[in-house]
Amino acid sequence: MSATENGSGSAARGRVGVIAIALVLVLVVAGALWWLFTSAGSTKITAYFDKSVGIYDGSDVRVLGIKVGTVDSVEPQGEVVKVELTVDRGVDIPADAKAAQVTPSVVSDRYIQLAPAYSGGEKMADGAVIDESRTATPVEVDELYASIDKLTAALGPEGANKEGALTEFVKSGAENLEGNGDALGRSIQNLSDASRTLNENRDNIFETVDNLGVFVGALAANDQQVRHFNTQLADLSGFLAGERENLGKALNQLAIALGDVARFVGDNRESLTKNVNDLVPVTQTLADNRDSIVNALTLLPLATSNLANSYDAEAGVLASRLAFPDLQDPAGAVCKLLDLGKLVPGDPRFEQLGDQVQPLLDQCERVTT
Repeated sequence: MSATENGSGSAARGRVGVIAIALVLVLVVAGALWWLFTSAGSTKITAYFDKSVGIYDGSDVRVLGIKVGTVDSVEPQGEVVKVELTVDRGVDIPADAKAAQVTPSVVSDRYIQLAPAYSGGEKMADGAVIDESRTATPVEVDELYASIDKLTAALGPEGANKEGALTEFVKSGAENLEGNGDALGRSIQNLSDASRTLNENRDNIFETVDNLGVFVGALAANDQQVRHFNTQLADLSGFLAGERENLGKALNQLAIALGDVARFVGDNRESLTKNVNDLVPVTQTLADNRDSIVNALTLLPLATSNLANSYDAEAGVLASRLAFPDLQDPAGAVCKLLDLGKLVPGDPRFEQLGDQVQPLLDQCERVTT
């Protein structure tokens, strides 16, 4: 082999090596880019379900029915199933989100639904865990069929309808409802109207309930006083119950007395009317001299005390000194006595006498001044 052939072979091998290295670098860069645009920034979540049927590696993870990730693994752990999820980058999940297995149809695979959709607030961090209390699984068709089978068996000929009771119930209901369709429809309509009325006044209803709550709270806060009042009320009720015979007699006698009073008033209506009319001037006089009466009643205890203190028990006399300021002006005192119109205010007879002696009073006034 010549030197030229050896050089050509070495160059070819060199080019192949460069191409191989370039391909490896391209693959590494492509893998890094794929990881960067797929896994980097994604959110890993672990959810625990009480069971898992129809959920596999690669099953969808959705929010509002839109795919936002996939299921990475499904692993039974004792009484729960551990499901690891990956949510795509750029998709935010609320920190308190829940996970549910959803069955779109009877035969199709299920998917994991995360709810609610993120609308603000705390976000679920990478590596977060959704415990069993925040996950849900649908009822299996077999369980539904088993429940229906138990119900039909309980209502069947070996159960509630063993002696035809259910048949009689249905027959009786049909007979009672026969011909009452319109009435039943009106009842349902009225019930709907009542529900609508309650809905329209729900604020008032809730306010009433709140007020009742405040009232009940006040009663609870004053429980001791309420109990004491109830005890006193019970004692009063017991006393009245024990004295019901005496109360009955008293009420009977009161009825008789009221009858006598009514007859007396009826028989003496004119006299009573006259007496009441005659009392008008007296009451008017008392009303006009109300201040004087109040002063007299106020000073009466003091005067009585002074009278008691002025009594000399050893001598048997009253040690007092009387002051008559009117005696300093006897003419004025006599003139006041002549003012007959003020003796009985409002009485026309005394007012007439007052008019007759008025010239004399005017003369007295000139004399005293």
